[in-house]
Amino acid sequence: MEIIINITEEELSAPERNLIKECLGIEDETTFTHALSKLAKSSFMEYTKMFIEKGLPTRADEIKQERLFFLLIHYFGNRLPTENELSSIFQLTQSQSKSLLRNTKSRYRTKIANFIKATLLTTFRSFVLNKEADYYEFICTSPTIIEELNLIISQKEGALEAISKVKGSACKYQCSIDTYNLLNKELA
Repeated sequence: MEIIINITEEELSAPERNLIKECLGIEDETTFTHALSKLAKSSFMEYTKMFIEKGLPTRADEIKQERLFFLLIHYFGNRLPTENELSSIFQLTQSQSKSLLRNTKSRYRTKIANFIKATLLTTFRSFVLNKEADYYEFICTSPTIIEELNLIISQKEGALEAISKVKGSACKYQCSIDTYNLLNKELA
């Protein structure tokens, strides 16, 4: 079924459009229109669930988690968003975004397992061997992704060295070759 929504300038002014573009990290109009379409579908599916199932969740945190779940499916596609993206969209602090992401993962883990794995795999593919240090290094702006990678390490081979932040860097991480090999086996 195709649904078309028309939004007037009164309903969404140019400054408001620009603010939304900025929050979503979008510059061009075509990408913005496509993003709004995905957001509208996410909202529609949230309302559909409310009508068909048990209504709305009762706690504000549960509402945010459900909203993020629908955004994961219909907006973000096959990946987990970073805490920075969630902060922009939900108007939350970094720590609130981290909690929202963590709680949503716990609540919907089986339903979003493929998103989690795809995000971990994308991050893993960015690892680069630093031959001088004999470590793999990579950039990651999401502490939640690091937690997920370290969870795999602790569950599968607890004696291996965990992924750690490179001293003095904002978001550069490192892992040993043995840790890399384990992640390669588990994710690839």
